[in-house]
Amino acid sequence: MTTSPLACVLDHVDAASLAELYALAVKAFTYDRFSQALLAEKLFENPQPGVTQYTVHAARAQGALAGFMQAVTHPGQKRGWIGLFAVRADLRRRGVAGALLARVLDEFRAAGIAEVEALAIPGNYFMPGLDPRYTEALCLLERRGFERFRDCVNLTADLSQSFTTDEDEQRLADAGVEVRRAVSADGSLLDGFFQEEFGAGWRLEAELAMRNSPPGLHLALRGGRVIAFSGHSSQNREWGFFGPMGTLPEARGLGLGRVLLRRCLNDLRAAGHRTSIIPWVGPIAFYMHHAGCRVSRVFWRYRLRLDGN
Repeated sequence: MTTSPLACVLDHVDAASLAELYALAVKAFTYDRFSQALLAEKLFENPQPGVTQYTVHAARAQGALAGFMQAVTHPGQKRGWIGLFAVRADLRRRGVAGALLARVLDEFRAAGIAEVEALAIPGNYFMPGLDPRYTEALCLLERRGFERFRDCVNLTADLSQSFTTDEDEQRLADAGVEVRRAVSADGSLLDGFFQEEFGAGWRLEAELAMRNSPPGLHLALRGGRVIAFSGHSSQNREWGFFGPMGTLPEARGLGLGRVLLRRCLNDLRAAGHRTSIIPWVGPIAFYMHHAGCRVSRVFWRYRLRLDGN
């Protein structure tokens, strides 16, 4: 097999190139199944226009697409992300991915980006990190100075049975806690809730979940104040994505998480999903106990400092 460098022309591409990007990606991402529409969401549908900037770089050899790499920046935070990237199988180990990565990092440096992470793009990630079975990608990142700093897992929930919440919801109602689906008029309540505890990243995901019909966001309220939430279908809808979910410290121990989780899983089941993916999980035991979830995938998170710190 030849390993001589491949002469490539590097350029930016947009959604007009989606079909050829998908043809390459669907062969390269052998551990994933996804539609062309989902790839378009990941590469081109920026959920924070004016805050983050999306670019897709392409490498062409003899006029044909040899590889691509997505780059996302948040200039206000001096943060960048290497998004999805792939090289044609027959052209690997010929410098294509390396050339794309060098181009992206040069642009990041020119933009004043201080830290780069791989794949975990806020509000629009295909993977929360790198599946180490994509070993060539792992080697590329490590060779270019990226450091593995954390692991995370995805769980899968079996939706063959519905999840009951009636008794729990009645118990909570008797204790003065209302559990319901969010509505558009809840915007100010959600702003205050996320500002108090969970931050802008989860506020964004809650807003994205609200764009579904019906809204994919469920709330627990006490005294007209949000004390817990859970969401689904903020992204990757064809996979039945659940999350995020959180409860204020003062309200923990009431069983709110169990109820809100199950309400979301019931939504996904009603939408026709047979399974739900619960990504980037912290409390694995919680999800296993209350919904029978199993670990289905492991990811390694990588980052690179560009400012020398």
